[in-house]
Amino acid sequence: MIFANKHQFLNSVDFFNANFVNINEPLRISVNDQRFSLKRQKRGSAVIFENDKWPNGRIPYVISSTYTLYQRAIIARAIAAYTARTCIRFTPRQLYDRDYIIISKTDGCFADFAHVGGGPQQVSLADECLNYATVIHELMHVIGFIHEHQRNDRDHFVNILWQNIIPGANTDFEKLTSVKLSYYGERYDYFSIMHYESTEGSRNGKNTVEARIQAITPLMGKSSDFSSSDINRINRAYKC
Repeated sequence: MIFANKHQFLNSVDFFNANFVNINEPLRISVNDQRFSLKRQKRGSAVIFENDKWPNGRIPYVISSTYTLYQRAIIARAIAAYTARTCIRFTPRQLYDRDYIIISKTDGCFADFAHVGGGPQQVSLADECLNYATVIHELMHVIGFIHEHQRNDRDHFVNILWQNIIPGANTDFEKLTSVKLSYYGERYDYFSIMHYESTEGSRNGKNTVEARIQAITPLMGKSSDFSSSDINRINRAYKC
């Protein structure tokens, strides 16, 4: 189905092909993949998740026509995982849908955070970072979930090595004290699909994030799918 010439929707062939997608590759994210829109910044710094959820867990979408068949299958596999394990529904955009996401190749992989309102929101899934785990991760930003290492209670679980972080990326490692989110009874999760790996954003190849339990450090950010905690949080947030 063609939408406005350059945009399409996923179809039954894409969801069939999704059965053959490699789902064992780890995340391919980079710093600055979680974006707070100018619309939200203009109305105040605080983000109150209860007010920024997608109504009824329905997220209308369109997808760029530039993706290959295999790339479409990857995206379809991730969307199917949300359908199977949560009450979130990514549905083809209808003409009456003012708020929706545009999945396209821009510059890297990133997503606008939560439901902004007032028009389309961007989800970039470029060639260099497009795999199943990364799509799951970016769509969790769309739903309204931050990086695990930016939780307000993170200092009990990880240390941030500021001296190793590339210039200009410090904000990606700060606690989001202005973001009023509930963790829905779930403890800090080193194995969340939303956790950075230990060297993410490093300027010198050394760790930027270390677990307070050192044996866990090399395991962080290696997830290839939702953790059980990720699923629990989504389902509690959206009252599935």
